[in-house]
Amino acid sequence: MKNALILAGLLVFTSLAVFGQGYDTQPADALIIPIGATGTVYEGMELGVQGGTITISNIEDPKGWNNHTAHETSTTWFTNRMHRGLVNLDHISGAIVPDLAKSWEISDDGLVITFHLREGIKWSDGTPITADDVVFTYNDLILNEDVDCNTRDGQLLPDDTYPVCEKVDVNTVSFTMSVIFRPALNSLGFNIMPKHVLAQYVHKLNPAVPVGTFNEAWTLDTPLTELVGNGPWIVSDYQPNVSVTMVRNPYYYGYDPAGTQLPYYDTVISAIVTNQDVSMLKFRNGETDVYGLRPEDIAILLPEGATRGFQVLITDQPGYGTTWFMPNQDIGLAGGTDAEKRELFRNVNFREALAHTIDKETMVRNVLNGLGGPQWSPVSVPSPFYAGRDFYGGPITENNAVMFEYDPAKAAGILDDLGVIDQDGDGWRDLPSGDPLTIELNANDNTLRVGYCLILQDDWRAVGLNATFQIVDFNTLVDRLFGSSGDFIQLGLTGGDEPNGGSNVYRSCGGLHAYRFSACDEPDEIDLRIDELLALGAGTFDLDAAFDYYVEYQQLLSHQLGYIYLVVASFQYAYYDHVGNAYKASPTSTPGGANGLLTEICFDKRLL
Repeated sequence: MKNALILAGLLVFTSLAVFGQGYDTQPADALIIPIGATGTVYEGMELGVQGGTITISNIEDPKGWNNHTAHETSTTWFTNRMHRGLVNLDHISGAIVPDLAKSWEISDDGLVITFHLREGIKWSDGTPITADDVVFTYNDLILNEDVDCNTRDGQLLPDDTYPVCEKVDVNTVSFTMSVIFRPALNSLGFNIMPKHVLAQYVHKLNPAVPVGTFNEAWTLDTPLTELVGNGPWIVSDYQPNVSVTMVRNPYYYGYDPAGTQLPYYDTVISAIVTNQDVSMLKFRNGETDVYGLRPEDIAILLPEGATRGFQVLITDQPGYGTTWFMPNQDIGLAGGTDAEKRELFRNVNFREALAHTIDKETMVRNVLNGLGGPQWSPVSVPSPFYAGRDFYGGPITENNAVMFEYDPAKAAGILDDLGVIDQDGDGWRDLPSGDPLTIELNANDNTLRVGYCLILQDDWRAVGLNATFQIVDFNTLVDRLFGSSGDFIQLGLTGGDEPNGGSNVYRSCGGLHAYRFSACDEPDEIDLRIDELLALGAGTFDLDAAFDYYVEYQQLLSHQLGYIYLVVASFQYAYYDHVGNAYKASPTSTPGGANGLLTEICFDKRLL
């Protein structure tokens, strides 16, 4: 029965479930995080105690609780805490390590990976986790065309097939590949979902429900008592526009070396705020415990840290992910409108003119307070495959960089050559037909993004483009992205070390190929070569060869200018002294970050 109350026009969903007490004793196959162990990256970290609450802030509400249909971090921030996969990234080093799988073997020919699951491990409702859950997640969700799954693109093999997932026994699964796929372990780290709860929503398993029913499963309307996970926390309370509360999963299988079940904190509260200014205020007031600060916050927080009991961590490490704006090359396609505007946006010379208007130096200086640098590649700067290196894992030289210098005069000249000139004397450039050319740039209420957009707006107007900037909420922005509506969108994407992780974005049929979704049906030569290079880079164990393929891939994408890259901030973080182990925050993981990894080994030092 739906557990809902209408209160002053605010719909409140809350769970009154009393979770079980969990394991009687530590499972023999528990995942042990070597906190404090000499000779590991965890050396120097403290063993914690259970109890307390960590409070963070997030901008925007989640759009649902369904991990495999989510396309936005406003949702996956929570689902990544509810669910874990066969493998994961190490909390500190970022290396691939066992998670739900305690071990694996790779066949001599590299084509079969066999995973051995931890035995005696349970879902949050006490149901055993078995190989059936893995097979269900992979075959019936990820590879199911009826499911709007963002994970599918990353599973595609170089020969356009997918790994074959099979149950070997109750605790063993295998993935068989037709060709070598070097990033296999990365791609097989997908979150596992509970078959006993979700199979009823999958048409191929339950023909009584319509095709696509799973896409509407675990929405915000779902009673929270129905949510089941295998990660450290489960959602227990949701108040729209106010907060999301997550409580300890009593059956989480992670422990510290002293035998204390993780996570240490009993509760995680995510305060939903309207913008980063509110996030900053809440941290400064002690209402939240950790904060991913902006460069502009440093001058305010640094002097206060010693007296108010918090630390400000400042580094010169580039962060993961990309920041960009995107001309919508499919604008009006679905409705048969904006044909001339669409033709212009699809002209790479027009996009090159835009690239020459980006004053990245000013963005770094004024928006990032000098704590960052220009960005040009789809691959995160920390990645050993980043094309700004001369060889795999080498130092950054930017010898292979594809840079479009800030040159408004050159941009104006390109626009003139395209016939994008002021034809009616009103001071603004028009379309070649003489019709007015207006451009609306959208971003959400994120201080850095707003800062970038205001600079872009001014520089576009300076070359005669009638551009306006309009803030919209994040989830509306995501809807516009997937609906190919609107002119230009400014957003960002998460990233990692493996370029193949961007397959869902940069393959011509990728689910996030939002700058031109129509490329799936009408790819050009560059689209096809990018698809080929991603396959070649993933299809070899020779890291030097893979690096060479990925260099060309990055250069082609940068010349193609689908997503037009801006700048990357260096890593900064703030945390109160009572948050144990928070000092290990890094670009890989933070106590309040999107992947949820470090959070489970942080604790309230006041309880010691």
